[in-house]
Amino acid sequence: LSLSEADCAKVEAEACRPPKDVGVPVARWSVALLAEHIRSLDIDMSETSVGRILRDAALQPHRQKMWLTSHDEEFRAKRDDVLDVYYNAPTDEHIICLDEKTGIQALERRFADIPMRPGVPVRREFEYIRHGTITLMGALDVRLGKVFGFASEDHDALTFVDLLDVVDTCYPTGRGHLIMDNLSAHDTDDVLDWLDDHPRWKRHFTPKHASWLNQIECMFSILDRRVIARGSFDSKEELRDRLYDYMIWHNQTAQPFNWSYRPKSWGTLNP
Repeated sequence: LSLSEADCAKVEAEACRPPKDVGVPVARWSVALLAEHIRSLDIDMSETSVGRILRDAALQPHRQKMWLTSHDEEFRAKRDDVLDVYYNAPTDEHIICLDEKTGIQALERRFADIPMRPGVPVRREFEYIRHGTITLMGALDVRLGKVFGFASEDHDALTFVDLLDVVDTCYPTGRGHLIMDNLSAHDTDDVLDWLDDHPRWKRHFTPKHASWLNQIECMFSILDRRVIARGSFDSKEELRDRLYDYMIWHNQTAQPFNWSYRPKSWGTLNP
């Protein structure tokens, strides 16, 4: 039985409605529930047909993407300032993104993984042993794509000043830009004193709830996937060493991120 375009359009429209709006007290549609709802509208349609319509329309009720609204009144000014650094800073000036990756857990699996074999994925013991957490005080050279920094037990203002000292030591000459978020530890008297003593470095804040404008977040995501998520660490020291090993290995062939974010409102003013 062929389905009319009107019936298909009705399925797509109903799939985009929250279930509670039609009296179905669930958070999201399943194919079975949606098919049942469609039939209640006097449209004779099987679950298979509903699934096929959803696939053809690229509708996936089981998926969601998270986002966070920034209520920073200076959002545009801060965003444009960061983008101006990324795109327009003189080529002889350093661009360094800074941030703390806090609460990295040193988790050890009680038993070793069972390696994968054809047709069978790696099998991992569910239970684990906690060995505490560390913070990675991280820095990313935007132009080179290289990452550096140090592991720490703390992530307060004085620890952030230590990170600034590392950056200043790594780049002993030339002017530079420091991209950071609005964490209170980034705007203390100690940090301001450091900036006064190092006038060749200029600070730039990302908007509140917009840390995705800080490119080191991309590197932290890579560290999560490649080192932390599937790792098993018998101590905080092993976790630290594995992070260091990865950064050294990454920097041997590092490439800058292909950063391309240009909002229309910014692009019209900045070629």
